[in-house]
Amino acid sequence: MTFPALKAIALGIGLFVVVYVPGFVTTALVRPRIDIAIPLIIAITLLVALILMFLLARRPEGIAEFGFRIPHSRYLAGASVFGLALGLGVSFVNHLFPSKPSFDVSGFAPWKIGLYFLIGASIQEEIIFRGLIQSIVERQWNADFSLAGASLSGAVAFSAVLFGIIHLDAGAVIALGAVILGLLAGELRRRSGSLLPAIIVHALFNAADAFWALK
Repeated sequence: MTFPALKAIALGIGLFVVVYVPGFVTTALVRPRIDIAIPLIIAITLLVALILMFLLARRPEGIAEFGFRIPHSRYLAGASVFGLALGLGVSFVNHLFPSKPSFDVSGFAPWKIGLYFLIGASIQEEIIFRGLIQSIVERQWNADFSLAGASLSGAVAFSAVLFGIIHLDAGAVIALGAVILGLLAGELRRRSGSLLPAIIVHALFNAADAFWALK
């Protein structure tokens, strides 16, 4: 692996640590109830990521570089189709090989499930992984690879693998689904220039995960 690639990967891991450590340290010190800890972590990590984006943004593009722009409608349509297909695929695999969900929604009111996991987590994780980390890694390592005849960005692959690793505690099925989600969301983010298609795919994926968690 080349030095630029190693440097980019190290930078991506460093950004991940900087974004998540404050949230987990805060909850470890305060020890709130789980229904408070989840939105607290989402809020803190999202705030840290946004601050880093403002600090690292290039002029004159600003934070639009990180995906804060309106995409073409075809990407929104594609994200809806792919997200639904991925969600149905994950549901089918979970039916064949039952595993625990990536998040425990037992005891949560339906509105909290929707707000925390379908909306909050989808926006927060996409801003962090496909917005901040993928964009910064791509600055340092702008390389493409061929996968099954298709072109795949190294930055997209890295953020997807990192996203899968943090879901390993939920089992192999969810972790693999997270990697596939990361690849799909990352490519939609890269091709459209916007985070919105990635957020749509992620929300539909989480909806399928929540469905099986409630069964």
